Amino acid sequence: MIAIDDLHFGYGRDALYQGFSAQVRQPGIYGLFGRNGSGKSTLLKLLCGLLTPWAGRMQVMGHVPRQRAADFLASICIVPEEFHLPNLTTAQLADTQGVFYPRFSKALFGAYLDELEVPTASRFEAMSLGQKKKAAIAFALATGTPLLLMDEPTNGLDIVGRGQFRRLVQRPEHAERAVLISTHQAHDLESVLSHIWFIDQGQLALSARMADLAGVLRTGVANSAADLPAQEGLLYQERIGQQIAYVALRSRGDAPTAVEHTVQLELLYKAMSLNRDSMLAALAPWQQDAVAQEPA
Repeated sequence: MIAIDDLHFGYGRDALYQGFSAQVRQPGIYGLFGRNGSGKSTLLKLLCGLLTPWAGRMQVMGHVPRQRAADFLASICIVPEEFHLPNLTTAQLADTQGVFYPRFSKALFGAYLDELEVPTASRFEAMSLGQKKKAAIAFALATGTPLLLMDEPTNGLDIVGRGQFRRLVQRPEHAERAVLISTHQAHDLESVLSHIWFIDQGQLALSARMADLAGVLRTGVANSAADLPAQEGLLYQERIGQQIAYVALRSRGDAPTAVEHTVQLELLYKAMSLNRDSMLAALAPWQQDAVAQEPA
Protein backbone atom coordinates (compact mmCIF):
# COMPACT_ATOMS: atom_id res chain seq x y z
CA MET A 1 0.00 0.00 0.00
CA ILE A 2 2.92 2.32 0.78
CA ALA A 3 6.57 1.83 -0.20
CA ILE A 4 9.14 4.49 0.67
CA ASP A 5 12.79 3.86 -0.13
CA ASP A 6 15.73 6.18 0.57
CA LEU A 7 13.58 9.31 0.78
CA HIS A 8 15.36 12.66 0.94
CA PHE A 9 13.46 15.88 1.58
CA GLY A 10 13.79 19.19 3.37
CA TYR A 11 12.94 22.87 3.33
CA GLY A 12 15.36 25.34 1.79
CA ARG A 13 18.83 24.02 2.55
CA ASP A 14 17.73 22.18 5.68
CA ALA A 15 17.37 18.44 5.16
CA LEU A 16 14.56 16.81 7.13
CA TYR A 17 14.60 13.27 5.74
CA GLN A 18 17.88 11.68 4.71
CA GLY A 19 17.49 8.08 3.60
CA PHE A 20 14.05 7.46 5.16
CA SER A 21 12.48 4.09 4.30
CA ALA A 22 9.16 2.57 5.40
CA GLN A 23 6.41 0.25 4.20
CA VAL A 24 2.73 -0.35 4.83
CA ARG A 25 1.88 -3.82 3.58
CA GLN A 26 -1.47 -4.42 5.23
CA PRO A 27 -4.53 -2.54 6.44
CA GLY A 28 -4.58 -1.21 9.98
CA ILE A 29 -4.45 1.96 12.05
CA TYR A 30 -0.90 3.29 12.15
CA GLY A 31 0.14 5.85 14.77
CA LEU A 32 2.82 8.24 13.57
CA PHE A 33 4.84 9.66 16.47
CA GLY A 34 7.86 11.91 16.84
CA ARG A 35 8.95 15.10 18.50
CA ASN A 36 8.05 18.54 17.16
CA GLY A 37 9.85 19.15 13.89
CA SER A 38 10.50 15.47 13.19
CA GLY A 39 8.53 15.66 9.92
CA LYS A 40 5.25 13.85 10.66
CA SER A 41 3.01 16.36 8.86
CA THR A 42 5.55 16.63 6.05
CA LEU A 43 5.46 12.88 5.54
CA LEU A 44 1.68 12.91 5.16
CA LYS A 45 1.93 15.70 2.59
CA LEU A 46 4.58 13.75 0.67
CA LEU A 47 2.37 10.65 0.70
CA CYS A 48 -0.58 12.48 -0.87
CA GLY A 49 1.56 14.31 -3.43
CA LEU A 50 1.40 17.84 -2.02
CA LEU A 51 5.21 17.98 -1.75
CA THR A 52 7.97 16.75 -4.08
CA PRO A 53 10.77 14.57 -2.67
CA TRP A 54 14.33 15.68 -3.28
CA ALA A 55 15.35 12.11 -4.02
CA GLY A 56 14.32 8.53 -3.38
CA ARG A 57 11.33 6.43 -4.35
CA MET A 58 7.75 6.71 -3.12
CA GLN A 59 4.88 4.55 -4.27
CA VAL A 60 1.41 4.83 -2.75
CA MET A 61 -1.40 2.54 -3.90
CA GLY A 62 0.72 1.73 -6.95
CA HIS A 63 1.21 5.39 -7.92
CA VAL A 64 3.91 8.04 -7.66
CA PRO A 65 2.14 10.55 -5.40
CA ARG A 66 3.52 13.74 -6.92
CA GLN A 67 2.07 12.83 -10.33
CA ARG A 68 -1.39 13.30 -8.75
CA ALA A 69 -3.12 10.86 -11.11
CA ALA A 70 -6.93 10.85 -10.96
CA ASP A 71 -7.05 7.19 -9.85
CA PHE A 72 -4.58 7.98 -7.08
CA LEU A 73 -6.52 11.00 -5.81
CA ALA A 74 -9.69 8.92 -5.70
CA SER A 75 -7.99 6.32 -3.49
CA ILE A 76 -6.55 8.61 -0.83
CA CYS A 77 -7.97 11.22 1.54
CA ILE A 78 -6.19 13.53 3.99
CA VAL A 79 -7.47 15.48 6.99
CA PRO A 80 -4.78 18.12 7.68
CA GLU A 81 -4.33 19.68 11.10
CA GLU A 82 -5.23 23.09 9.71
CA PHE A 83 -7.97 23.23 7.10
CA HIS A 84 -10.67 25.43 5.59
CA LEU A 85 -14.18 24.29 4.78
CA PRO A 86 -16.35 26.21 2.27
CA ASN A 87 -19.39 27.87 3.81
CA LEU A 88 -21.75 25.00 2.99
CA THR A 89 -24.00 22.65 4.89
CA THR A 90 -22.86 19.06 5.37
CA ALA A 91 -25.36 17.94 2.71
CA GLN A 92 -23.90 20.41 0.21
CA LEU A 93 -20.39 19.21 1.07
CA ALA A 94 -21.43 15.64 0.30
CA ASP A 95 -23.04 16.66 -3.02
CA THR A 96 -20.11 18.76 -4.25
CA GLN A 97 -17.11 16.81 -2.92
CA GLY A 98 -18.31 13.24 -2.48
CA VAL A 99 -18.49 12.75 -6.26
CA PHE A 100 -14.68 12.70 -6.41
CA TYR A 101 -14.58 9.47 -4.37
CA PRO A 102 -16.14 6.39 -6.01
CA ARG A 103 -16.68 4.66 -2.64
CA PHE A 104 -18.19 7.69 -0.89
CA SER A 105 -21.32 6.82 1.13
CA LYS A 106 -23.88 9.50 2.00
CA ALA A 107 -25.53 7.05 4.39
CA LEU A 108 -22.32 6.50 6.33
CA PHE A 109 -21.53 10.23 6.25
CA GLY A 110 -24.88 10.90 7.88
CA ALA A 111 -24.32 8.17 10.46
CA TYR A 112 -20.88 9.56 11.36
CA LEU A 113 -22.26 13.10 11.66
CA ASP A 114 -24.95 11.81 14.01
CA GLU A 115 -22.39 9.96 16.12
CA LEU A 116 -20.21 13.08 16.32
CA GLU A 117 -23.22 15.31 17.05
CA VAL A 118 -22.53 17.73 14.20
CA PRO A 119 -25.38 20.25 13.58
CA THR A 120 -26.18 19.30 9.99
CA ALA A 121 -28.64 22.16 9.43
CA SER A 122 -25.91 24.77 10.02
CA ARG A 123 -23.38 26.07 7.56
CA PHE A 124 -19.72 25.62 8.47
CA GLU A 125 -19.26 29.33 9.12
CA ALA A 126 -21.67 29.04 12.06
CA MET A 127 -19.92 26.00 13.57
CA SER A 128 -17.24 25.88 16.24
CA LEU A 129 -13.73 24.67 15.41
CA GLY A 130 -14.47 21.33 17.05
CA GLN A 131 -17.68 20.86 15.05
CA LYS A 132 -15.86 21.65 11.80
CA LYS A 133 -13.14 19.16 12.71
CA LYS A 134 -15.77 16.51 13.35
CA ALA A 135 -17.42 17.23 9.99
CA ALA A 136 -14.07 16.90 8.20
CA ILE A 137 -13.38 13.61 9.99
CA ALA A 138 -16.85 12.27 9.16
CA PHE A 139 -16.42 13.16 5.48
CA ALA A 140 -12.97 11.56 5.28
CA LEU A 141 -14.21 8.35 6.88
CA ALA A 142 -17.19 8.26 4.51
CA THR A 143 -14.98 8.49 1.39
CA GLY A 144 -14.12 4.81 1.76
CA THR A 145 -10.63 5.39 0.35
CA PRO A 146 -8.18 2.49 0.85
CA LEU A 147 -5.71 4.97 2.40
CA LEU A 148 -6.68 7.65 4.90
CA LEU A 149 -4.22 10.19 6.33
CA MET A 150 -5.04 12.22 9.45
CA ASP A 151 -2.88 14.91 11.03
CA GLU A 152 -3.69 15.45 14.73
CA PRO A 153 -7.36 14.50 14.29
CA THR A 154 -8.22 14.74 18.01
CA ASN A 155 -6.86 18.29 18.41
CA GLY A 156 -9.82 20.58 19.04
CA LEU A 157 -12.08 17.73 20.19
CA ASP A 158 -13.36 17.55 23.74
CA ILE A 159 -13.17 14.36 25.84
CA VAL A 160 -16.54 13.11 24.55
CA GLY A 161 -15.54 13.87 20.95
CA ARG A 162 -12.31 11.91 21.32
CA GLY A 163 -14.24 8.89 22.49
CA GLN A 164 -16.63 9.24 19.54
CA PHE A 165 -13.66 9.39 17.17
CA ARG A 166 -12.17 6.20 18.61
CA ARG A 167 -15.46 4.35 18.13
CA LEU A 168 -15.79 5.49 14.52
CA VAL A 169 -12.32 4.47 13.34
CA GLN A 170 -12.88 0.99 14.79
CA ARG A 171 -16.13 0.38 12.89
CA PRO A 172 -16.02 -2.78 10.73
CA GLU A 173 -16.31 -0.91 7.42
CA HIS A 174 -12.78 0.47 7.98
CA ALA A 175 -11.15 -2.91 8.57
CA GLU A 176 -9.60 -3.07 5.08
CA ARG A 177 -8.24 0.48 5.11
CA ALA A 178 -4.80 1.72 6.04
CA VAL A 179 -5.20 4.75 8.31
CA LEU A 180 -2.12 6.81 9.17
CA ILE A 181 -2.64 9.13 12.13
CA SER A 182 -0.01 11.68 13.11
CA THR A 183 -0.54 12.62 16.72
CA HIS A 184 0.93 13.74 20.03
CA GLN A 185 -2.18 12.51 21.88
CA ALA A 186 -0.74 9.10 22.68
CA HIS A 187 -3.19 8.22 25.42
CA ASP A 188 -6.19 9.10 23.23
CA LEU A 189 -5.33 6.53 20.57
CA GLU A 190 -3.34 3.71 22.16
CA SER A 191 -6.44 1.51 22.40
CA VAL A 192 -7.18 1.70 18.65
CA LEU A 193 -3.74 1.59 17.02
CA SER A 194 -2.57 -1.63 15.40
CA HIS A 195 0.88 -0.33 14.45
CA ILE A 196 3.24 2.41 15.58
CA TRP A 197 5.88 4.38 13.70
CA PHE A 198 8.31 6.56 15.62
CA ILE A 199 10.26 9.08 13.53
CA ASP A 200 13.51 10.50 14.87
CA GLN A 201 16.43 12.32 13.23
CA GLY A 202 15.02 11.80 9.75
CA GLN A 203 14.70 8.04 10.15
CA LEU A 204 12.02 5.53 11.03
CA ALA A 205 13.49 4.67 14.42
CA LEU A 206 10.78 2.20 15.40
CA SER A 207 8.15 0.35 13.37
CA ALA A 208 6.13 -2.27 15.22
CA ARG A 209 2.76 -3.85 15.73
CA MET A 210 1.25 -2.84 19.04
CA ALA A 211 0.51 -6.47 19.91
CA ASP A 212 4.15 -7.38 19.35
CA LEU A 213 5.39 -4.49 21.48
CA ALA A 214 3.18 -5.63 24.35
CA GLY A 215 4.95 -8.98 24.18
CA VAL A 216 8.38 -7.37 24.37
CA LEU A 217 7.90 -4.37 26.67
CA ARG A 218 6.31 -3.83 30.06
CA THR A 219 4.95 -0.38 30.88
CA GLY A 220 3.43 0.52 34.19
CA VAL A 221 3.67 2.29 37.52
CA ALA A 222 5.53 1.02 40.60
CA ASN A 223 4.80 2.17 44.13
CA SER A 224 8.51 2.36 44.99
CA ALA A 225 11.98 1.68 43.57
CA ALA A 226 11.88 -1.76 45.17
CA ASP A 227 8.87 -2.64 43.00
CA LEU A 228 10.55 -1.74 39.70
CA PRO A 229 11.60 -4.48 37.25
CA ALA A 230 15.17 -5.73 37.44
CA GLN A 231 17.71 -3.02 36.63
CA GLU A 232 19.17 -4.84 33.61
CA GLY A 233 15.77 -4.77 31.91
CA LEU A 234 14.77 -1.25 32.94
CA LEU A 235 14.82 1.11 29.95
CA TYR A 236 13.13 4.25 31.27
CA GLN A 237 11.70 5.58 34.52
CA GLU A 238 10.21 8.82 35.82
CA ARG A 239 8.75 9.79 39.14
CA ILE A 240 5.05 10.66 39.24
CA GLY A 241 4.29 11.96 42.71
CA GLN A 242 5.12 9.12 45.09
CA GLN A 243 5.12 6.50 42.32
CA ILE A 244 7.49 5.64 39.47
CA ALA A 245 6.37 5.08 35.88
CA TYR A 246 8.61 2.79 33.85
CA VAL A 247 9.32 1.00 30.56
CA ALA A 248 11.16 -2.32 30.77
CA LEU A 249 12.01 -5.31 28.62
CA ARG A 250 10.07 -8.43 29.44
CA SER A 251 12.10 -11.34 30.71
CA ARG A 252 11.91 -14.69 28.94
CA GLY A 253 8.63 -16.40 29.66
CA ASP A 254 6.99 -13.20 30.96
CA ALA A 255 3.84 -13.12 28.82
CA PRO A 256 1.57 -10.06 29.03
CA THR A 257 -1.51 -10.41 31.20
CA ALA A 258 -4.99 -9.41 30.07
CA VAL A 259 -4.43 -5.99 31.66
CA GLU A 260 -1.15 -5.58 29.75
CA HIS A 261 -2.59 -6.21 26.28
CA THR A 262 -1.12 -2.91 25.04
CA VAL A 263 1.79 -0.66 25.91
CA GLN A 264 1.22 2.78 27.42
CA LEU A 265 2.15 4.95 24.46
CA GLU A 266 2.80 8.10 26.47
CA LEU A 267 5.53 6.28 28.39
CA LEU A 268 6.89 4.71 25.21
CA TYR A 269 6.92 8.13 23.53
CA LYS A 270 8.93 9.61 26.42
CA ALA A 271 11.30 6.66 26.50
CA MET A 272 11.96 6.89 22.76
CA SER A 273 12.41 10.68 22.96
CA LEU A 274 14.56 10.89 26.08
CA ASN A 275 16.40 7.56 26.09
CA ARG A 276 16.47 6.82 22.38
CA ASP A 277 19.79 5.00 22.05
CA SER A 278 19.15 2.58 24.92
CA MET A 279 15.64 1.87 23.66
CA LEU A 280 16.80 1.16 20.11
CA ALA A 281 19.70 -1.00 21.30
CA ALA A 282 17.35 -3.05 23.50
CA LEU A 283 14.76 -3.47 20.74
CA ALA A 284 17.21 -4.12 17.88
CA PRO A 285 17.35 -7.95 18.23
CA TRP A 286 13.58 -8.17 18.41
CA GLN A 287 13.10 -5.85 15.40
CA GLN A 288 15.48 -7.98 13.32
CA ASP A 289 13.50 -11.10 14.17
CA ALA A 290 10.22 -9.32 13.39
CA VAL A 291 11.46 -8.19 9.97
CA ALA A 292 12.74 -11.69 9.17
CA GLN A 293 9.32 -13.19 9.96
CA GLU A 294 7.31 -10.52 8.16
CA PRO A 295 5.54 -11.72 5.00
CA ALA A 296 6.72 -10.24 1.71
